[in-house]
Amino acid sequence: VRKSRAVSGTVIVMDPKTGHILAHATAPTFDPNNTKNVTLDLMRNPSVQEVYEPGSTGKVMTLAAALEEKKITPTTVFTVPYALKRSDAVFRDHEPHPVQRLTSTGILAVSSNTGSIKIGEMLSNDTLHSYLSKFGIGKSTGSGLPGESAGIFHPVKSWSGTSAPTIAFGHGYSVTAMQATSVFATIANNGIRVNPTILAGLVDESGKFLAVNDSQSVKVLSEDTAKNLRKMMESVVSPSGTAPSAAISGYRVAGKTGTAERYNPICKCYSGYTASFIGFAPADQPRYVVSVTIQDPKGMH
Repeated sequence: VRKSRAVSGTVIVMDPKTGHILAHATAPTFDPNNTKNVTLDLMRNPSVQEVYEPGSTGKVMTLAAALEEKKITPTTVFTVPYALKRSDAVFRDHEPHPVQRLTSTGILAVSSNTGSIKIGEMLSNDTLHSYLSKFGIGKSTGSGLPGESAGIFHPVKSWSGTSAPTIAFGHGYSVTAMQATSVFATIANNGIRVNPTILAGLVDESGKFLAVNDSQSVKVLSEDTAKNLRKMMESVVSPSGTAPSAAISGYRVAGKTGTAERYNPICKCYSGYTASFIGFAPADQPRYVVSVTIQDPKGMH
């Protein structure tokens, strides 16, 4: 946060099988023993209280839905232009490029917005909405952290002509960092969503420890879809992907970068970015899901 002169940052480490939050940190922070000069704003926990549009990390849900509905395979080839007009808006990729032929895995690796829109268009609005809902978008995770937001996710009946293409590449709805981490944990956990929790258990008056094991699990994807998607997400950290620096020698790492335009409540406009990376390792049998979210970095985002 200091290095990028950002507003705030959040890191979450989660066990995808149990939902346990193993580590969690936000910056800037404060000393809870000395709150005299601490603003209410600083006391907020951005990991569950700050909502933002996820950007490209949201693309994994679009691809997951299309894979699960058997609309695509990892090697389905698409014709991907730099720009696409939909309704009254033109959507573009982040870098200008000639028309490309990319597989669905390639679309994920280079994080193509227009490619993701084309994949999203293979699904009805209701289907796309239902998958994002199953992933937990629009619902509080119940992590046990106070003041948790449910994010923002509008029902299909209030979508406009640009909603579906926008949602397909991770904009047009808002999440918390905890929700975004949970999405990747679901893919890591063979398609089963387990609610994140900071509570391992309770100790009663006699000092007896009682494990809390009330995490409801929801089947979002088949094991095959989750496995295919994990393999596809390994291409993101390959030399031709958007996050080669996230590769760890000797480990199979899978993940996704996200760069979203950031809504600024002060000017009621978009200014700056939310930069994030969410990944897990080992990719074939994930033990840890790690998310890093940096709000409004200056310079490199």
